[in-house]
Amino acid sequence: SPAGITLQWNAVTGDPTLYGYEVRRSSASGGPYTTIATVTGTEYTDTSIIQGATYYYVVRAVDTSFNRSGNSAEVAATAELRTVSVTFTVTVPATTPAGSTVYIAGFLDRLDGNLPQWNPGGVALTQIGPNQWSITLTGKETTQIEYKYTLGSWDYVEKGAACDEIANRQLTLSYGSGGTQVVNDTVPNWRNVAPCGN
Repeated sequence: SPAGITLQWNAVTGDPTLYGYEVRRSSASGGPYTTIATVTGTEYTDTSIIQGATYYYVVRAVDTSFNRSGNSAEVAATAELRTVSVTFTVTVPATTPAGSTVYIAGFLDRLDGNLPQWNPGGVALTQIGPNQWSITLTGKETTQIEYKYTLGSWDYVEKGAACDEIANRQLTLSYGSGGTQVVNDTVPNWRNVAPCGN
């Protein structure tokens, strides 16, 4: 990510003279490489990076007499925002009319897939249970969105427990440890559906 590129490698085993590893970096494939760190473990995070730039890394082992192995195979990494897969699961009220489809609307244009912005009937969820609907979308980490659920029209937008207007739901995409994020929401009521009118 723009905050750092983390490298991991397999340890050298069976060499009692092993001291550690030199992490080496280049801005071009094949080098020349500059040593940016000497570590005793098998992981290093390079934080002296520029967003959008691609870096090329090799690692070599160093023993206690400062003899060095050959370079490892080269790996390349780009300092860019990572993609997060977000699964929205919403529980809707039992009063939801039979045959209805649940939609999500909001600043979805900030996510992947050229999704519409605030279109109440533009992005449908899939029913996964009697009162449960779900959709998985992707976007870049740190992206912030606001959203609401509808039944395809602003005339049937989600309402609060007392049939009150509710604020837009807010979410910031977070990569976490594996790039997946789970959001569980509940819609108490719908506008123009009992008990909120009609």
